[in-house]
Amino acid sequence: MIAFTEDEYYDETFNDLQLANEELSSVRFYDCTFRNCDFSEAAFSACKFSGCTFESCNLNFIKILDSEFADVSFVKCKVVGVNWTEADWPRTAGRRMLSFNQCTISHSTFIGLKLPGCAIVDCMAKNADFREAELADTSFAGSDLTESLFGDTTLTGADFSRATGYAINPTQNRIQKAKFMLPEATSLLYNMDIEIVD
Repeated sequence: MIAFTEDEYYDETFNDLQLANEELSSVRFYDCTFRNCDFSEAAFSACKFSGCTFESCNLNFIKILDSEFADVSFVKCKVVGVNWTEADWPRTAGRRMLSFNQCTISHSTFIGLKLPGCAIVDCMAKNADFREAELADTSFAGSDLTESLFGDTTLTGADFSRATGYAINPTQNRIQKAKFMLPEATSLLYNMDIEIVD
């Protein structure tokens, strides 16, 4: 099924597309909205998404080889098992390149990416890999980060309010001015050679 016949789309809204396991190559989308679309296990090759919004879409296990994402929002989407390192990112990252709200992004990989000011809010983000990523001022508010990996991660100014399940070693990550809430914040002490008494 060929859903896209043009090379570029502007301000379009796409509803209920069924593109599971399909391949999209060199298509560019600007300020487009995708609603209730199934892209599960689809392959995006050298595509571009700028200012786009995905609402209630299934993007589980998509491949994004050499594709560009700039100011893209995902709302109530399934975005499980995506290797974001395969995308084509600019050398100097702009802010808000990606925004996830009420999404499931578990088992996804963000290793080494520069995504300052990104949003991962009220998400299920279990087993995600954020090692060596630059995530300054990113909001993880309300997200479940159980078994997600942080190591040599820049989290200065990040917001972990209402977030749960995180295991962040303060000596191996940059967390200056980051926001944490009790009781979850006590997990920051687990990696220190101290004894906590009642």
